[in-house]
Amino acid sequence: MMINSTTILFYMNMLLGVMLSLSSNNWIMMWVGMEISLMSFIPLMVSNLIISSECSMKYFIIQSMSSSIFILGVIFMLMGVNMNYEMIITLSMAMKMGVAPFHTWMLSIIEGLNYSVMFNLFTIMKIVPMMIIMNMNLNLNLIIIFTLLIGSIMGLNQNSIRSMLTYSSIFNMGFMMYAMKNMSLWLLYFCLYSINLFMLTLVLSMNNVNYLNQLIINKFELKLKLSLWILMLSSGGMPPMIGFLGKLIVIELSINFNDWLITVSMIFTSLLTMFYYNRLCFVSMSISSLMTKWKIMSFSWLNMNIAVINLMVMPMLILSKYLT
Repeated sequence: MMINSTTILFYMNMLLGVMLSLSSNNWIMMWVGMEISLMSFIPLMVSNLIISSECSMKYFIIQSMSSSIFILGVIFMLMGVNMNYEMIITLSMAMKMGVAPFHTWMLSIIEGLNYSVMFNLFTIMKIVPMMIIMNMNLNLNLIIIFTLLIGSIMGLNQNSIRSMLTYSSIFNMGFMMYAMKNMSLWLLYFCLYSINLFMLTLVLSMNNVNYLNQLIINKFELKLKLSLWILMLSSGGMPPMIGFLGKLIVIELSINFNDWLITVSMIFTSLLTMFYYNRLCFVSMSISSLMTKWKIMSFSWLNMNIAVINLMVMPMLILSKYLT
């Protein structure tokens, strides 16, 4: 994607819409902020790919439908109609985020996006819907379990890296929706997930990796393979990477609330997620590599930052917790 003044304008408008929704004190302005961010995000989806215009149209239709359902719930609430408006608003936001069982639209548009737009779709565009769901105070355990199962099981047979990251995003949405019970823990998990996803999409886009078979026969340098390996382990939740810290605090929260069904679901689905990320690691590190000999070369700034952030942040955070 070309970085020019138009792109910067759309990005600034997208962030403006998110900030407007987060800082507003009435439902209509929250809806206006979501629409501003939607209208600014759709032009960013258009790229040189043939299917990008089709994907942007699909995204517009789904988001418009969910916004209409949201306005319907707000109208029911303001009119005092004897209907469960909280459930209507929650389901509309679940559709907007792509939480299971409303996840299929994400899979149909993800192949037409580049990695930078995909990162924004998985992080920034989900902040406002999660804040609205947080204000509803509903029991979402059924949706959380379904989201965890879909995100972990359906990602096992994917060959596209984008589809795998999409199912991983759906899986992490289950953790984020449970972490909404504690605002600070939700913010910590969201920041850790965003940092890790940003580094992973940056490495993948710089090396133009789109499918699994590109990792099977490759000429990548060892330092790039090590960076990919560390990022995949962090995304799967292997200690001592930062991805493990987020899962640890949410599972600890579920144990404190005595939600044992949620706890068991999180642990077992995390193992499945770790399996398909480990498959990527083993494929890229061990199988059919064209590298003639293993030699440790000097790390670049990107590889060094990835290694330091993933390996050092979690021990430092745990140490600071116990020192205070």
